[in-house]
Amino acid sequence: MVSSRFIQMQDKHELEEIHEAAVKVLETVGVEFQSESALNVFKARGAAVEGSRVRINRNLIETSIESAPSAFMLHGRNGDQSVTIGEGQAHTLVEPCNGCIYAQSLDRGRRIGGIDDLVNFIKLSQASDVCSINGGIPVVPSDVDGKTAYLRILFETLKNTDKPLRSNPGSRQEVETMFRMVEIAEGQPGFLEDHAAIYVSINPLSPLVFREVELETLMTYAEHRQPVAVLSCAMAGVSAPMSLRGTCVLQNAEILAGLVLTQLVNPGTPFIYAPASAVPDMKSGQYVTGSPESNLINIANVQLARDLYRLPTRTMAGLTDAKVVDVQAGLETMQNLSLCMMSGVSIINECLGVLDSIMTNSYEKFILDQEMISRVLTIMKGFEGVNGDLATEAIEQTGPGGNFLYHPDTLMHCRDNWQPLVSSWDHYEKWEEKGKMDAAVRASSIYKAMLSEAPDSMLDPAVEQELVAFARRVAPDVDLGCSIKSS
Repeated sequence: MVSSRFIQMQDKHELEEIHEAAVKVLETVGVEFQSESALNVFKARGAAVEGSRVRINRNLIETSIESAPSAFMLHGRNGDQSVTIGEGQAHTLVEPCNGCIYAQSLDRGRRIGGIDDLVNFIKLSQASDVCSINGGIPVVPSDVDGKTAYLRILFETLKNTDKPLRSNPGSRQEVETMFRMVEIAEGQPGFLEDHAAIYVSINPLSPLVFREVELETLMTYAEHRQPVAVLSCAMAGVSAPMSLRGTCVLQNAEILAGLVLTQLVNPGTPFIYAPASAVPDMKSGQYVTGSPESNLINIANVQLARDLYRLPTRTMAGLTDAKVVDVQAGLETMQNLSLCMMSGVSIINECLGVLDSIMTNSYEKFILDQEMISRVLTIMKGFEGVNGDLATEAIEQTGPGGNFLYHPDTLMHCRDNWQPLVSSWDHYEKWEEKGKMDAAVRASSIYKAMLSEAPDSMLDPAVEQELVAFARRVAPDVDLGCSIKSS
């Protein structure tokens, strides 16, 4: 990605001001780490620890920034799907939604999500041309036992995608189990020792608190040198200052605190800087995602990580507070996608299907979001390839009053132009002849076709059986399912 095309929210001096303010917060206020293991790591490196409060000095911060790689490769089970994240990556990478409670479609309306929905969204993400990273929990499966849900979710993920993976927090034992499952699917014991193949995103509890489960996850991933993203989602005026730059400072302090611990556990562990704070509706204190001011905060922090720290970045981008696929959904989603992607962020998430402030995952919006992302990626390419040709020869050959329609250059490249996935470019009569369908209806038919074409499993049968046997040794009563119904 060419950095000169990125949105610049702050100049270098302003970025340094945010950095210095965050360093001051970490040195004087400190951060609560609710884990004895994490506190011991800090004590061993000379940080000031009082109870669960850790004050992190400038030297630890700067050493950790220097230690974390500016880029790394996240490997897919299919090597052709592996991606570079950070400096040198070709374009913004995309991953699906995470943590939605409801699933929604035109046919069935809004309902509590189940394992069938989770599998369907993983299949759609596998089939998507714009989605580079798969996994997570696109819909929380309400019909799966919570104690063994992590096993079922990862089993279904490994079964239905060969793209690089993201996962979610868990206890040390759960994380170690998931790592073993990834290696079984890869067919290579010890694969994770020298391959980054699954990354995790953890959240501080703003302001300035890290809870035990998130810390266990972070440290276990770091010990295995698997990438860690620290996602700060502070709310200006609620869990962060009302000032937008003040929220930049707070979330920078939280993310840097996570970075320091990651690098203290295992220097060189890949780290993803993930700002995702928001300006809520202060009339109610409710979390909202459609405010343009939220982008001001997160773009400034992305720029800070990109320009000062040289770290890979991620932010939530396809967000909307709309409850259905309507004009509001289009307005807010395109606002957030275009601003976040054009900030030069490495990865965007919450951007394929998300509705209702991350409460709902919509099948139709998943398809529409693909087109919106494709539009922005095309703009970000600029005058690439043949589009950068000045075409003086074609102009000379055609001359005044001529027509380029049948010029050899036109005939050679006329199929290279971007085409929509869902939008209709037909004239009115043609559109009417096809049934006068709106974009959501067309999207409905597209996602159904994608699901009907998806394979039942992408695993070798012997590998799948090995995964089932392993999961049942870990939890004998785990339900790994027999078949998945379509939506």
